Amino acid sequence: MARKVKGSKQYRMKVVPHRPFFGVFSVLGVSLLVLSTTAGAYFAGQYQLRKGLDQKTRQHEQAEKQLEALRDEIETLRVRAASAEQSVTISEQASESVRAELIAKDNKIAELKQEISFYRGIMAPDEGSDGVSIGRFSISEAGTPGRYQYKLLVQQSAARHQVVTGAVRFTIFGQLNGAVQRYALSDLSSQVESESIPLRFKYFQNIEGELQLPEGFEPEGVELSLKSSKSKGFSIDQRYGWLVQKS
Repeated sequence: MARKVKGSKQYRMKVVPHRPFFGVFSVLGVSLLVLSTTAGAYFAGQYQLRKGLDQKTRQHEQAEKQLEALRDEIETLRVRAASAEQSVTISEQASESVRAELIAKDNKIAELKQEISFYRGIMAPDEGSDGVSIGRFSISEAGTPGRYQYKLLVQQSAARHQVVTGAVRFTIFGQLNGAVQRYALSDLSSQVESESIPLRFKYFQNIEGELQLPEGFEPEGVELSLKSSKSKGFSIDQRYGWLVQKS
């Protein structure tokens, strides 16, 4: 039994239960709470990140599909454009080929007609023109733009034996700046000195040379006028379209 001493302080003792695992569990609880909070925040962030990535992925896939569709459409348009251009080219080439063939045939027909006229004029006299006629006439390219070669054959029937004298006028007509324009051969050729080219022959006479058309002039045809030097001699007026033979 404890004694109570006079003049000394009194102390009371408190009995505390011994709990050796309480501190450990407290630390573990706090740690678990921190871990669970961190994990929750981590997984929440991962979820949002995954959600954002999925959305970006879908947008990227849609963009890829749209791009692919545009590429297909562009390729289709390119093929159509190429086909249209090829069709136009083929059409133009075909038209040019047909036009060239028609010109060649027209030239051949003109040459044959001139040959027939030539031999007919020599063998069969033409009383109305003293047996004088235009045997052949042609215009052909001379190699440079606007430059042409002309050939004219004037003939007399073989049944006639007198010397033919006279002159021929050579006129080119067409359009210049929207107006009708006419040129004498002497205006276009340095080889011809006057508007009238002298004629003197017994059977036939060849007249040929080169001419240069003015820039911007669009020829439409040629007029030939043959006149005898005799008062009652031949008088021939002939008009030809501008039919150019390929050189």
